[in-house]
Amino acid sequence: MLRHLITRLALLIAICLSSIGASSAALAASDMATDWVDEDFTSVRLISAQTETGGKQTLRLGLEYELQPDWKIYWRSAGDAGFPPQLDWTGSENVGDANILWPAPYRFSIFGLETFGYKDHIILPIDVAIPDPAQPVAIRLDVDYLVCSDICIPANASFNLDVPAGASAGAGTSIASNHAHQIEKFVSKVPLRGTGLPIEVTSVSSISQGDAHSLRLGVRGLDDAGVDIDDILIESDLRAGFGLPEPQTTATGSNEDIQYFDLTVMGLAEDQTLKDQPVTVTVIAGPLSVEQNLVVGNGKAAISTASSAGATAGMSFAMIGLFALLGGLILNVMPCVLPVLSIKVMSALKAREQDINRVRIGFLASAAGIITSFWVIAAVLVGIKLAGGTIGWGIQFQQPLFLTVMTIILALFALNMWGLFEISGPDQLGNAANDAITRSESHGHHISSNFLTGMFATLLATPCSAPFLGTAVGFALAGSVFDIFWIFTLLGIGLALPYFAIAIQPRVAHILPKPGRWMNGVKVVLGLALIGTAIWLLGILSVQIGMGGAIAVGLGLILGGVFIWARKRTSNLRPRFAFTSLAVLGFLVALFAPGFSQPPSSPRASSDNGTLVWQAFAPETIDGLVADGKTVVIDVTAEWCVTCQVNKKLVLEKPDVRNALMQDDVVLMQADWTRPDQKIADYLASYGRFGIPFNAVFGPGAPDGILLSELLGVDEVLGALEDANGSASLASSAK
Repeated sequence: MLRHLITRLALLIAICLSSIGASSAALAASDMATDWVDEDFTSVRLISAQTETGGKQTLRLGLEYELQPDWKIYWRSAGDAGFPPQLDWTGSENVGDANILWPAPYRFSIFGLETFGYKDHIILPIDVAIPDPAQPVAIRLDVDYLVCSDICIPANASFNLDVPAGASAGAGTSIASNHAHQIEKFVSKVPLRGTGLPIEVTSVSSISQGDAHSLRLGVRGLDDAGVDIDDILIESDLRAGFGLPEPQTTATGSNEDIQYFDLTVMGLAEDQTLKDQPVTVTVIAGPLSVEQNLVVGNGKAAISTASSAGATAGMSFAMIGLFALLGGLILNVMPCVLPVLSIKVMSALKAREQDINRVRIGFLASAAGIITSFWVIAAVLVGIKLAGGTIGWGIQFQQPLFLTVMTIILALFALNMWGLFEISGPDQLGNAANDAITRSESHGHHISSNFLTGMFATLLATPCSAPFLGTAVGFALAGSVFDIFWIFTLLGIGLALPYFAIAIQPRVAHILPKPGRWMNGVKVVLGLALIGTAIWLLGILSVQIGMGGAIAVGLGLILGGVFIWARKRTSNLRPRFAFTSLAVLGFLVALFAPGFSQPPSSPRASSDNGTLVWQAFAPETIDGLVADGKTVVIDVTAEWCVTCQVNKKLVLEKPDVRNALMQDDVVLMQADWTRPDQKIADYLASYGRFGIPFNAVFGPGAPDGILLSELLGVDEVLGALEDANGSASLASSAK
């Protein structure tokens, strides 16, 4: 009896143990996940959506990543850097082709680089073919991937996962694991393909304007789907980058349901073209994303050009560099450089009485100051660009503080030139005037003063564009950080070429007349020129901070100058100290006056110079005006743009041009960029331009526009008006 009882207990225990083992096995099967492979910055594991093959020909897996904050892995097209996870199935059994289903990625922009990938938590769904559905699957997977934050670290993980055939083998069914739902959540984020898509890219066209390239895409169905575009990603065989999509409100088609977006193309090689290039387009719009294979067509350029500068598309890197050198060199004779002519003249005259070595060193130091100043401008522009701000050529003249400081420095230069004071100490900006204009006291002072003179001359010479310069600057500011520094370095070298020439042949300076008493009269005249430049800057300042603020700055400078003059005529120590204190107070008043001034409510919207009446800038109306048979003339100008004022006086106000512009079917539209204006900046950038002057003519004969050169010519303007109008009526009426 006891023996039977023991036997029954043993049998009961065995049944319980087998039940527990079966439950554990079932639980393990339903989990179907490997252990996590942990790194300091991420953890990764392999999971399966199925507990058995179930007679299916495909097994769905998931590569699951848990990423630390600020770390990322890469999409199938990483962008400017990185690479996607690489899978090695060597050693696996009953495993065929494997296909990663890529969810829509994020765009990461840093230091001018555009990359695409995933952050935080991501599961990459993987569909694996099963050659023999009736047999189990043994997965042996090695994964190489790159994980990045401020640095990039390559990592590796190995996984072993066995998926049984299961009791339902051959029955055409499968059992979902605990991970099936999570994997399917990320499958739902994979862009849709095929026909009948809720949103659809209807066209993709290549647009070239000089050296600037872009793609224009038409997208249909956004309003019906109730979504907005978050990003558009372009994949092609070309080693080129594509920027963020910019909505084009003025680009219209016959179908009002189609919206257009422009993507800037970066890094396109000279021998490459986007036309007829097959591309894969991924459109991401909120929770909805689609993917299409398309071929790039040849869209109309955003604007045609009547200028020889920047007219050639697909320019080489070397050609752009040559344009930058020529643009910098031509800048020496542009009207913008006239304000610093006084300093240049006195530097050259003083070089006459120096020995050859000092002349060579002085001009090399000035050249170094010019190039360094361009580097400073480039660094500031890069910082603004990375911060998401608006960048452009000469935009420092839109800042009241910059204008005020330049005005004070010009006033000090003028007073120094008139001999009212001298500033000692090689580290002070006044040495640039003191040594270059009066006398060189030491070798160290000589180098530092010439260096600072070069820097100062550059800052005052940059409010204008010049032939070739606009093309080079447009390429740089639309490109990478390297492009900006490379182009601005060549611009600096171009502007400094005359200084380098004299440094190579310093005896040229000895051709100038010897200094003598006659120089006192020259100093008075050149000092007045500097004061005139300061008054010009005050005029620009009045547009930005109001007339009251500009007058306060001017009065502060006048008081400072008067007290400096009074100090010069006083020999007693105590009065001299008092006058010095009052002079310093006057300059401080000038420096801080803009901060207490009330700027005008808005910049000038329209103007009337007595003959030409300009309408307010409204680019969205251009297409409608052209459709009505009008010719539209666009003029983007600024008070600080000397070339703009020269164009107005010497070309636009000429009788022939003025008569043509005053015709009833001509609409004049002017944009004032004296103060920062995002609308104007965006308009310029849409044509690959980042500086002014900017002049264009639209009309029935040129609906895409004719872009004019920086320095206008009478024949050029009349010819553009005739071409845009589509007839010779304007030209004949001007005769």
